[in-house]
Amino acid sequence: MSKKMDPRVIRTRQLLRDALVELIDEQGYEKITVQDITQRATLNRATFYLHYRDKLDLLYQSSGETLHELVSSIRPNFEEKKDFDLLPNYDQPHETFMHLFEQIALNSKLYKVYLTEKNIPYFSDGLKNIIINFVSSGIQIMEPNDQKLTVPREMAVRFYAAAFLEVIVWWLEHDMPYTPKFMATQLMRITIKGPYIDNPFEK
Repeated sequence: MSKKMDPRVIRTRQLLRDALVELIDEQGYEKITVQDITQRATLNRATFYLHYRDKLDLLYQSSGETLHELVSSIRPNFEEKKDFDLLPNYDQPHETFMHLFEQIALNSKLYKVYLTEKNIPYFSDGLKNIIINFVSSGIQIMEPNDQKLTVPREMAVRFYAAAFLEVIVWWLEHDMPYTPKFMATQLMRITIKGPYIDNPFEK
């Protein structure tokens, strides 16, 4: 059994992570220093080096912890196809899908900064991989037979994962104008039905 982390350590690491996010948002990652981070967190440099080697280590660890928290929150647990029976109603997206947006909303500033800062591509890649696994699990349950898909399975998974990630970035950049439930509902609707009320290609 792993030892539970001291609450003081958790608080210190959170202060440093918050300071990093704020400074990246204000100045960009390349311009900030460890001194900037410790001053913003109201901690001394010795305390910083008890936890991290340098600012890159802080960035990597905070990114990993954030993505791990997301995975723990939304880990797909699709056991039966009945979980998707309500999806065509579009009113109640799968609970796991709503957790995705709820968890991002809880750490919205961090996600916005890490997803839009050009020097942190691996955070976007990490989030995309999480969404790929989520989408893949959902499609596998809804239709396990490749012959009944209109495109190759991997193509469909990548298409929806990329679209979901881009919508999440748009949502954050616009200060989350819609609730997590609304976002999950709308994305589920467009995934299943497409963007048209009436299909213009069938007229």
